[in-house]
Amino acid sequence: MFPVENLPVEAVIVSARCSIRTYYNNDTRVCHSYDGVAPASTSITPQAKKCAVCFNNQWGSRITPNGKRGKSCSEHTDLTLRQLDDPDNAMSLRVPSASLKAFRVFKEQITSRGEQLNRVVTKIDTTQDQRSTLLFRIIRFLDDDDLDILSQPPKQEVSMFAITDGYTQ
Repeated sequence: MFPVENLPVEAVIVSARCSIRTYYNNDTRVCHSYDGVAPASTSITPQAKKCAVCFNNQWGSRITPNGKRGKSCSEHTDLTLRQLDDPDNAMSLRVPSASLKAFRVFKEQITSRGEQLNRVVTKIDTTQDQRSTLLFRIIRFLDDDDLDILSQPPKQEVSMFAITDGYTQ
């Protein structure tokens, strides 16, 4: 996983897995969805047949430490990034729920021009207001030479999982 501390970064968003949902109970992931529509078959205890009707996916199912309504089931998007100056390495970046609106607006800016995310160099940075959120900005559209570089598969993909020495509890 690409550390947020290393931002800002200029990279191409090669792929985006959107609407991933996860519900934890006592620090244990009991239910998750890869599409935001229904729980995955690997969920320990699915909370509902569909995410849309799940109690944990409703506003107010969780109260934040500052007293605001939230959802018990968190949503995020996983991005795969590649930098033009280091195209042999792919990186994963998790877009937290607080930054999903900014990512959706950015994605709409790209697609409304008839382009795709993987044809744009994007600057991803953080803002420090009440809480850190990600910012997305178009740097430039890729030319044919850049597309040739990125069409090659990465030689190394940075795992989204931390390296461990055995089992962790």
